[in-house]
Amino acid sequence: MAITVIFFDLGDTLVTTQRRWLPGAKDLLNKLRQNGFRLGVISNTRGLATRADILNVLPTDFDPAAFEAILTLFSSEVRKEKPQKAIFEEAVARAGKPANQCLYCSEDIVETLMAQQAGMRSIRVQIHPNSDLGVLQQRILDFQELIRTDR
Repeated sequence: MAITVIFFDLGDTLVTTQRRWLPGAKDLLNKLRQNGFRLGVISNTRGLATRADILNVLPTDFDPAAFEAILTLFSSEVRKEKPQKAIFEEAVARAGKPANQCLYCSEDIVETLMAQQAGMRSIRVQIHPNSDLGVLQQRILDFQELIRTDR
């Protein structure tokens, strides 16, 4: 089955701890939306952090509307954390699609493995300064093609 929903981790996957986008992140998100993918976030947020607190540590031009609100899972709001399988299962339930139509992208190998245990597909990205976000769209499209020809 083709991927229809793509979830991203935030820290070290799309943004740095210095409130900066990783190279290629904004362009990647724009291209994925243009190609019809639904986008979401699965991110661990400290304790009882509010959405305003979270946005204050992200780049100033971070637009939460780039991601579907229902597909934005902050651990401080859903009371589940990565790498627990439950947060990935919650993401799939919110997507309303079979788990194998959902993709999780992160730099963390344990998180990507747990997403797979929840039935999702996953891609591990390289961390900054070797971030490979610039080629991630092509990796996703290649992955789609592999799925189609593997039937």
